[in-house]
Amino acid sequence: MKYVFICLAALSSFIAAAQTPVVRARLEPAKGILVGQPVRLIVTVFVPNYFTGSPEFPEIEIDNAIVVLPQDRPQNSNEQIAGVTYAGITETYTIYPQQPGDFPLPPAAITVSYASAPPKSTEAHVPLPALTFHADVPAAAKDLGYFLPTTSLTMQQKWSSPLKNLRAGDSIERTVTVTATKMQAMLIPPLPLEAPDGIRIYQDEPMVQDQKTDRGEFVFGRRTQSAKYFVRKEGDYTLPAIELKWWNLSTNRLVTTTLPAVHLTAAANPNYVAELPPEADVVPTAQPQHVSFWTRYRIWIRVVAPCSIVALLMCWLGWRYLPRVWRSLLGWRARREHSEPAYFRNLQDACRRNRATEAYACLLKWLTLSYPGATVDEFLNRSADPALEAETNSLGAALFKLNERDSHWSGKRLANLAKQHRAAKKVSATKRSELSNLNP
Repeated sequence: MKYVFICLAALSSFIAAAQTPVVRARLEPAKGILVGQPVRLIVTVFVPNYFTGSPEFPEIEIDNAIVVLPQDRPQNSNEQIAGVTYAGITETYTIYPQQPGDFPLPPAAITVSYASAPPKSTEAHVPLPALTFHADVPAAAKDLGYFLPTTSLTMQQKWSSPLKNLRAGDSIERTVTVTATKMQAMLIPPLPLEAPDGIRIYQDEPMVQDQKTDRGEFVFGRRTQSAKYFVRKEGDYTLPAIELKWWNLSTNRLVTTTLPAVHLTAAANPNYVAELPPEADVVPTAQPQHVSFWTRYRIWIRVVAPCSIVALLMCWLGWRYLPRVWRSLLGWRARREHSEPAYFRNLQDACRRNRATEAYACLLKWLTLSYPGATVDEFLNRSADPALEAETNSLGAALFKLNERDSHWSGKRLANLAKQHRAAKKVSATKRSELSNLNP
């Protein structure tokens, strides 16, 4: 019988070792994707038992595409794989292809920490599956120099003043705004602003604005173009219509949005002179004067040379001492992150957020510094606090889901009891220190 138990234990260890993290990924939609249309990359990582830390999902970069990183909280799940319960966490990326072609997912890996043999933690690097999607442009829109897919598009204009009572020499400003739903503004093409002979156009730099949700998805894109129309002479003028073609994703048709032609009349202006007459008299050319060396280069001697010396000195000091300062800062930061107060703050935060797995891992880290070499049971025996022991056992029951009632764990009471125990320990240590000083 003894050998049977040994064989069963070895078999269990082998099965546990064979259980490794699993990554699944899919694209929504996977086919029929248009340029500029959002594609959701849904990635789920599964681990046996439970996570001992948050997975590190990679940053993904794809040529000729915009990738919006996940902004919302990951989704947790559980699933049976080969008869074993796996815990899962899902993240969603949003990809916007910018031109037609194939878009393969670049090689990347997810770093996960999980309990391979509870409560022992193991770190693994799991690669993402190889996925590829194809984005295209409809045949009806391939002759355009751009492609603008959206569900709705509006184009509006406004003038700085009414188009009445204009005279030669006047100028008026025109602002045209294009808004496309669920589209980034950079895909909205420039508008052709033209004018007939007799009117000169001075265009300003266009403004682009993207409105996004908290998850990073595009709500709308907006492009604003402004231009000043300067009337050089009197006459009747017609500004041509402005057209913008876009692909309607709801009807799968090419749509044209138009601003109608604008008619205006400019009257004569006796006070306006279109061109200045040439100078009647020849302006004499001034003779160059002799400039001394000090006058010509005094700005270099007084300002540039001292500034150059100071800059070189600062560069030398930075090259000489910055690496030491940087190493000192990194060491200080590492000591601070792995100190007893930092571990205790992490434990408090995990308990108040009711995260049983994270709270258990933080408790083990805190005990390594607060009670070196002690196990959880030894810590509870030293504390002699029945309430603290009961809450810690409740945490263990919730962690391993011993029953359905303990699966919904609340860590607020454990956080308060641990805080009281830590404060009492500090008071006791202070009293012992004072007594030792009184009895040298």
